[in-house]
Amino acid sequence: MNRWFIPALALMLMFAGCGGDDQKTSGTIILSSELLDSGSYYYAMGLSFDEAGEVPTQPDQYRADIILGAGPVGGGPSVAYLTANTFTPPFALAGEYGSESLAKNAFSELKSVGSYTWVEFAAPLAADQVWVVKTRDAKYAKLRIISVMLNTSVTPAVATCSLEWVWQPDGSSTFPAK
Repeated sequence: MNRWFIPALALMLMFAGCGGDDQKTSGTIILSSELLDSGSYYYAMGLSFDEAGEVPTQPDQYRADIILGAGPVGGGPSVAYLTANTFTPPFALAGEYGSESLAKNAFSELKSVGSYTWVEFAAPLAADQVWVVKTRDAKYAKLRIISVMLNTSVTPAVATCSLEWVWQPDGSSTFPAK
């Protein structure tokens, strides 16, 4: 029994390590600016492109690439907006479209990062917008805003945003095909 156990275990370990290099580079997600209580502080959930999903915005970890917020931007009325933990402005509006089909088409046709004016916040968010994001580690993503809801009847205001994303994990300026 011992003779076959060690080779079988070695084969299982070898096969368990194979195929794990597939990096998810696209998806859809619903983000909320609602604050969650951890006991010692409040946090929200953000989007990590590297982890391909929702992650907590805990103060001792910088896992989220983008975070949804709700409130005044630049002293104006409360709006839904995206923010990022970067030293340079991370967002560029690639376009605003009059319908979901036009936004989907523009999102699909956006193959590489162009020459944009970069801003600190993606604001105000609205359905059928396409944004480009430059992450803190100089990688790019494109976002299609599917829907946005803003509740200003609560304090603090709460936003919910559904979005589609495609991320370029190698740092080039060309987006991978879905």
